[in-house]
This record gives sequence, C-alpha cells and structure tokens, in this order.
Amino acid sequence: MPPKSRDRRKGQNGPDISTEEIIGSIGFVDLEDTSDSPAGRMRTRRRASARQPTTRRAPIPDVYQDMLAEVLPAQSDVFERLLKRRKTGKGKEVTSSPAHSTENGDEEVDAEDEDVQFEDVLDIPEIKASRNASGSDDDEPEAKQQQTAYRDSEGDDDSAEEGFDWDALQSRSRFQDGPKDLELTLIKKTLPDQKTLPSRRKVTTQAEKNLRLEIHRMHLLCLLAHVNIRNSWCNDAEVHAALKPMISKKALAYLRPKSDLSQFGRIESLKRGLEQVGNMWKIQYKITKRGLRRSLWAEDEEHIQNYELPADAEPATERSDFRTAAKTLNGSRDLGIQLFCALLRSAGVETRLTCSLQPLTFAGSGPSMPRSAPRVTKVPSPESSNEEDAIDLHGSSSPFRSNGGQGPAVPIPARRRLGHPHAAAYHLPDMAAPPRAPPKPKTKPIYESPYPVYWVEVLDEAHQKWFPVDPLVTDTMSKPRAFEPPAADRENNMSYVVAFEEDGCARDVTRRYAKTYNAKTRKNRVESIKGGEKWWRRTMRAYSRGWQSDLDQIEDTELSQAEAREPMPKNVADFKDHPYYALERHLKRNEILTSTREVGKVAAGKDTSGPPGRKKLESIYRRRDVKIAKSADAWYRLGREVKIGEQPVKVVPARRTNDEDIGDDAEEGAGTNLYTEDQTALYESPPIVNGRVPKNSFGNLDIYVPSMVPKGGVHIHYPEASRAARLLGIDYADALTGFEFRGRHGTAILKGIVVATEYYEGIEAVIQGFRDEEARAQEEMRTITVLKFWKRFLVSLRIKERIDTYDIEGEDPPVGDLPSQPHKDIPDEEDEVIQSDDSRYEDDYGGGFIPE
Repeated sequence: MPPKSRDRRKGQNGPDISTEEIIGSIGFVDLEDTSDSPAGRMRTRRRASARQPTTRRAPIPDVYQDMLAEVLPAQSDVFERLLKRRKTGKGKEVTSSPAHSTENGDEEVDAEDEDVQFEDVLDIPEIKASRNASGSDDDEPEAKQQQTAYRDSEGDDDSAEEGFDWDALQSRSRFQDGPKDLELTLIKKTLPDQKTLPSRRKVTTQAEKNLRLEIHRMHLLCLLAHVNIRNSWCNDAEVHAALKPMISKKALAYLRPKSDLSQFGRIESLKRGLEQVGNMWKIQYKITKRGLRRSLWAEDEEHIQNYELPADAEPATERSDFRTAAKTLNGSRDLGIQLFCALLRSAGVETRLTCSLQPLTFAGSGPSMPRSAPRVTKVPSPESSNEEDAIDLHGSSSPFRSNGGQGPAVPIPARRRLGHPHAAAYHLPDMAAPPRAPPKPKTKPIYESPYPVYWVEVLDEAHQKWFPVDPLVTDTMSKPRAFEPPAADRENNMSYVVAFEEDGCARDVTRRYAKTYNAKTRKNRVESIKGGEKWWRRTMRAYSRGWQSDLDQIEDTELSQAEAREPMPKNVADFKDHPYYALERHLKRNEILTSTREVGKVAAGKDTSGPPGRKKLESIYRRRDVKIAKSADAWYRLGREVKIGEQPVKVVPARRTNDEDIGDDAEEGAGTNLYTEDQTALYESPPIVNGRVPKNSFGNLDIYVPSMVPKGGVHIHYPEASRAARLLGIDYADALTGFEFRGRHGTAILKGIVVATEYYEGIEAVIQGFRDEEARAQEEMRTITVLKFWKRFLVSLRIKERIDTYDIEGEDPPVGDLPSQPHKDIPDEEDEVIQSDDSRYEDDYGGGFIPE
C-alpha cells in the first residue's frame, strides 16, 4: 500500500478525498465488522495527539482520486456510526438529534476520553454501505442527521484505515468542498421607552401673542354677528307659522299663566308648560349634524392645509334653509335650540337665545388642533373593475326565484297535510316566501361635547328673573350650574356667554353659569389684559338698547351677587391675577403689600421641616392691599415727586444696560428705590418771572403732564409757535412731552413751546397770519396750475384742428368737416405762449396731451 500521504480513494457517489485529509479531519473513528460471527466484531480507535490545522488545502490531484477508487469497492459494508466533535469553547447551542445506534447498542469509552466534550452538528448525507458487484449507483444516498467528534491526538496506526466508511466522508466533503461567505445579520433591538416624553410646545413670542389677541377680538366680533343673525331668524313669521301648531292647547295654557295666580302658581304653570313642550321637542327633533364646537390653534401650517371638516358638520345655513328645517325638524343641535327659541316666541313666551361663544384663545395654554392625516386619493385597481357582477338571489332576475317571481318557493311539509282524505293524491301549490326587507342603513353616531353651546333663557315675570332651559343636550331647566363644561373638554369651552333678546339687545351673562369666574374663566377673556375691559364694554354697547330698564338693573344685581358668592380658590395657580385675592409669591417687581393682614391660607406643597404628611400653608391677602410702587424718575414722568424724608418701601436690583460700566463696583451693587403714591406729591415747576421761562440743561422744559406747566406760563401746541416766538423776539422753551423708545433707548419728543401768559395772544395772531399766508400761497399755486392745464388743453385743440386740415393722398375730405369760413393761418406756438412774469410757470409743451 502506498504511503498515507499518497493514498487516494475514489468513492462511487461522491467527490475525491485524500487519506491525509481524512486523517487530519478525524480525531478518532470506530469501525465495526459486520461478519456473520459475533466474534468478528471489532472496534478500532485512532487517537491524535494534536489538532490538525484548519486551513484550506490546495485542490486534490487526479492521481489520488484513482487510488481511492481502487480501495473503496473492496471494503465491506459498515454500519452507520455517529461521529463526535470536541467543543473548543463556548458556542451557540444547536438542537441535538437522536443518535444512530450500532448493532450491539453499546459503546466502550476509555478513561482517557472522559473529558471529551461533544456537540451536535449539521446532518451529513451518507451513502449506503451495501452495493452490488457491478458498482452501479442507481440509488441516491439519503441525507441523515449525524454527530461528529474530533480528538486532538496523533498516531500512525494503519488499522485505522480498515473497515472505515469512506462513502460517508465523501458525502460530508460536499459541504466542505470550497470556501463560502459568512453571512451575519445584525438586528438592532430597540428597547421600549420607559417613559414617552411629550413634545414641547413651541415658545410664543410677544409679536405672536399680539397677533393672537387681535385674532381673538376679530373672532369675537364675527361670532356676535353670527348669533345676532340667528336670533333675528327666530322672529321669522313663516317659521312661527310652521312651529306653532305643534304646541297643544293644554301646554299653551300653561305657558300663558293667568295674572290672578300667585307668584308660585305662575312660575309652576310656566315650568309645567315648558316641560311638556320640551319633551315634545326632544321626540320630534332629530339631530343629524354636528354643531358649533371649540376653535383650536394649529401647531403648524401643514395641519391647516390637510384639515378637512367632518362629514357630519353642519353646512352653511341661510334663511331659506332655516325655514326648511322648521318643517323637516332635523339638523344640528344648535339649529334645534334656535328653532325651539322660535317655537316659544311663537307662543308668546319672552325668550332669549343664549350662546356660549367659542373663539380662538389668545393665551398660550390650551389644547391644539389634532393633526390630520394627509389626503390620499384611492385609485380603483384594474382587478376590481374586471370582477363579475354580483347576483342578487332575491332579485327579479335571480335563477333561484320561482315562476311567480315573488320569492323562493317554500313547499308545504307533509305533516301539514295529515287528516286530508286525498292527502296522497292532492298536491298543494307552493307558497312563496315574503320578500326580504332591505337592510337599514347604519347611521354613524355623532360625537359632541355633553355640554351645550346654544340654549334658551325664559323670563319668569312673577319674579322678574331669567332661567335657562335646554331640552336637547342636558334636558334641564333652571339649573345654570349644569351648563359649564370641564377644563379637559376639547370640544367646548365657556368663556363668553351672551344672551340675545327678541329686539336684538344682548347682555353678557357669563357670571350666571361660570362656577369660578374670577379664578379661571376671566383669564380666558379679553378683560384680563390691559385695556381689555374697556374694549369689551365698547363692543357690547353696540348691542345695547341705550338705556337700562328695571329688569336689566335687577339682573345686574343678581350677577354681582353670584360673583360675590364665588368661593376662595383652592390651588395656588388660581390666585395669580385674581381680582380679589393675592399671594406674596405672585407679586410683580413693582408691587408691594401695604398691609400684612391675611384673610386665609392655602396649601402650597409639603412641609419638609415638619412631621411627614404635613402641608405647607401660605398666607392669602386681599388684592386691594397690593399697591404699585415706582421709582422717583417714574413718578416724575407722571408729574409727581417724592416727598422729602420718605424712605423707599422696596429696593429692587437695577437693570443692567449695554453701555453700563462693568468695572464700576459701586454702580453694580446699587439698586432702585421704589416709592408708593402716598409718598409723593404733585410736581411744581419754577415759575416764570418777567417773561423768562426756566429751562433745563438741554434748553427745553419737561411737560409730561399738564400740571407740570410752570405758573405764569402757557403751553402752545402749534408747530408754528416757535417760529412765531422767534419772529416776535419772545423768550420761550420747547416742551418735552415724552420719549419714543426703541428697545431701552428713547428719543425725546418735542411738541409746542412754553411762553409767558401775556404773550399768548400775540403768538396766536402771528400763527394765524402764517396760516393765512400759507392758504393764499396755496390758492395762488392752484390758480397757476389750472391756467397751465387750460393752456395745454387749448394748444391740444389747435393741434388737432391743424392735423384735420391735412390732405391725405387717395382720400377725399369729408364734407361735414370743411370749414364754413375761409381758413386762416394758425399762428405758431411761440405766439400763443401766455406771457408770465414768473418764469417758473412756463410750459415746456409736452406734446399737447392732458395729464390725468
């Protein structure tokens, strides 16, 4: 036998493998002899002392393949053995498969091999040991799961080659015949967020706040006009004629109580009639559309572009639609309340149409508009268009329909024919089943706020009071506290409640329905900002009757009492800008407490210094005890000066400016002294003596308020006053009335002059002369301009006349255009120039065109 390094064996059903490769890749191999005698069984174990290198060898020459082909057919059949491979380290677990047992079912292991670790590897296809003598390989080997083991030992025992299953190794080499790429799939495992942080709201700048305030005011005006129009529709005669027959005579008698009844009897009669009419209206009217809801700001312009109104939103309504709804009795719940108001007015009940306005808020807080998904246009697929038409099993063209065409035939069962004498011979006709009723269309539910936007107020003439009625949403009567939605309601917010009477007058009745008007509701109203209360009074004045009736005065008293009954806030945030209560923590830079008398306490967190569970209490003061403190310079610009000997009530850090000397330690540590109005007095300027006006270092006089004009002097506001004073030679001083600030730097504003009182009439006369002279000069300019334009007009007419006299070759002049008098030569333009003493007004003759 040739050396092992040269030995080649060729399998009949696999690639060529050299003996050196086989020995290098196998640590030990167990071979069994399958002869007939049991004693013929043999085990051979080959050991290797060192691990063979795992590097890839060069391709096998054909000589070794021929040598292996001569040896392999001579081998006897060998049963399948399971090979084990040593674990060289921690590896990935592989699911183990059941091992193939040998013929005797047991295996001896030497003591030296007890420390060998085994692992399951990929199953290797093997070739059957028994083959026919002709060496045919018709049957293809089947793939089975096989275990492989490796030992790190060396040996030259030739017996290891005898009886070895070479075909199995040849099949195994199919998986190792060439280098392959290693593919690794890396998957990033994202851990679930422990806490999803909410997106931060965009910071609102001062310019955006001002813009929101203007939009808020404009939206309020539009909503007031909208409710005013709907209120006028409730007085429509055609609507009254359509709704009044719905009221029964009994309910109508209750709605009009007799005057001889007591106060209690009259109010009970009215409420009983309203209850009957409300129950009837709740049954008759159907809500099919969505009404008005809260207006929200969008965080981005893209949200507005993708926004679409809900499909069930109420469309734009006109008076004709309002009249149609009075007959069909369906629409939004807002429209239902408006029709209910018209119904009560048709019965002679004094009714108000009350609306909770839903304007865009001007505050930075509050919910934002939900994001809308981008619009997606569905394109029909060609597959769906090619589908066959569906067959209606109950239609007239159905193949399953009976001859009668009334429906599928239903035969009468035999049990029904028992007892008939000729039951067997008699055949009853088939009875057609009744046609199936068409399925009812599913109506999509309308989701709205459980609190109304519109309701009505009815006058109790016995007590001269208004009380609310809502038959559709809350189904309540005379319960004003049931109409305010919570702060978490995204669809409804109560900030302005306006009631419109039959004559178009409107009144603000928010205090009747808001539970915490001063603590919460007022912050969402325009009155919470500077000058907002004046603006709202001026707006509501447009809807007032111009005078207050006795009923209006009674209502004002009722609303004031409701506001006074409002309890003290229970949390710290509601005390900020409260009109009646204040906390020391909410005082501004220029505010101080003049009295330390507290009116209550509020819990402000946990008290860490005390026992556990104890809350920290903070003192509550009255807002009237909070005073405004200003610096001496600020009081001077208001025409007041600090009294001598007064001590500052508060010292605040001075605000550093850009041009301030940073190295000046004395200025850096200094603060600003603040004083209250009680510590100041009116400022008196030095008087004017002998016509001499006192001036400051800049040559002018500070006149921030009229009281700062010195005695013996007068402030003349005309812009020509300084010119007149210089013309007359009178001593004067320019009046400094304020500063125009850009950032923190201001520019002085000078308006008029200050002179002695005895020179006032003279300056007035000179100023009047200046104005007369200016008026005369303007009149002269207008006259010259008119003459210049008139001259251009005349010159243009003469030019046209000259052009009309020209003969055009091939054309005869019209007879009507021939001059009746002999033609005279038109003088040149130079002769027609109007002489003027002033050369400034000479015309340059721009072609005879009249300027616009």
